[in-house]
Amino acid sequence: MAGDSAIRAKMAQLAEIIRDHQYRYYVLDKPVIADSEFDQLWNELLKLEEKNPKLRDPHSPTFEVGGGFSTHFDSVDHIEKMMSLDNAFDESELDAWFERVAKESNQNTWLCEVKVDGLAINLLYEQSKLVRALTRGNGVTGEDVTLNIKTIREIPHQLIGDKLPQRVEIRGEVFFPLNKFAQLNDELEEAGKAIFANPRNAAAGSLRQKDPRVTASRPLSMVVHGIGVLDGMTLDTQSRGYELMKSWGLPVSKRFKVAKNRLEVKEFIDYYLENRHGIEHEIDGVVIKVNEREAQKTLGFTSRAPKWAIAYKYPPEEVTTKLLDIRVSVGRTGRVTPFAFMEAVRVSGSSVSNATLHNMEEVARKGILIGDVVVLRKAGDVIPEILGPVLESRDGTERAFVMPSNCPECGSKLRAMSQGDVDIRCPNTRSCPAQLRERIYYIGSRAALDIDVLGYEATSALLEDKLIVDESDI
Repeated sequence: MAGDSAIRAKMAQLAEIIRDHQYRYYVLDKPVIADSEFDQLWNELLKLEEKNPKLRDPHSPTFEVGGGFSTHFDSVDHIEKMMSLDNAFDESELDAWFERVAKESNQNTWLCEVKVDGLAINLLYEQSKLVRALTRGNGVTGEDVTLNIKTIREIPHQLIGDKLPQRVEIRGEVFFPLNKFAQLNDELEEAGKAIFANPRNAAAGSLRQKDPRVTASRPLSMVVHGIGVLDGMTLDTQSRGYELMKSWGLPVSKRFKVAKNRLEVKEFIDYYLENRHGIEHEIDGVVIKVNEREAQKTLGFTSRAPKWAIAYKYPPEEVTTKLLDIRVSVGRTGRVTPFAFMEAVRVSGSSVSNATLHNMEEVARKGILIGDVVVLRKAGDVIPEILGPVLESRDGTERAFVMPSNCPECGSKLRAMSQGDVDIRCPNTRSCPAQLRERIYYIGSRAALDIDVLGYEATSALLEDKLIVDESDI
């Protein structure tokens, strides 16, 4: 039928787009769309497949768990399959899941926890010792990142306590702390290296290092939230598993609750929607699990996810504001960076009036003009990021940004330092006042000598009053 052909073609198109974004997200660690946009594509394909099961491609990405592998680490099988989660994007979808669970099981309580937006990891302990750490991979096979995982301080190399299993798989999320994310990107930018789009990608990129010393230099953390294989012990509830993991010395999240009814579940969801910005890691929702293990067994699994758990996804917080100007700043290495100067607006818990635009190529890619109304969010709820212009708000007064050809601080001719470099720099290394100011400020920062009294204002004042001439005076 002609209608079936159109539906099949739409499914194939969505599947191709989704696989491309999965590759960029999981393998390259460089997503080009927001998580919410990916979720919309996924949900659109899933709903088409549910309405047209006979047209569903057996190789659809909705049958799969993760995003495949990079090419850097050995592939090893999980003992128990490491599943993904189905999503609910609003209360009606969550209520529908509650109803399905009620019809198919004798569920009594729910375990609720914040959904850490990190890199899923499976730790294998044998005779209490950590012997292997794998990424989720495709759910059956993951990448062996054992040496790098062992550099994370929260992860014990040996379990402690009296009641220890002979063998156990511990599931959790490795994350990059939000208060360290901006500092890492600043350091990468100053070194002329690619920055991370969000804390999740910073965690993935930091963990997928060939040299464990690089991973060790990054402040990665982990929380655990599940158990795979468990030899020599049985559990009656999910929450009992959390109690045991904590007693074994594992980093269990403090942000979970056993809810007695749906109202308590929704109160938990609402609480962390309001208070998500006070958490040390990025979250993108709440995970709800049937607490009783017998009920979990009754409900079972689909090909990719447990039927007894669901992720309620929070919508991203986005606002609009006026782009008043695009200006440039000069860093300590001479790198000239355009940044947006906007009407101040509150987003993700703080007032924002500036946002980096990284380079001229990024300005062109986003298609923004001075005078535009722009959509703003905080990447990882931390870094202000302009997503793009609101095209229907344009009135013809907007104008294009032109990158200066000379340094705004010393007047030197700006240039790229190497062929193909998207950044331009001021070559006046020793005499450019901006570079000198930024270098001295860096020396006083925590990344260098950690001099409390040598902040940005103090550095500027010392140079203006000629109390110091260069770095040797510090």
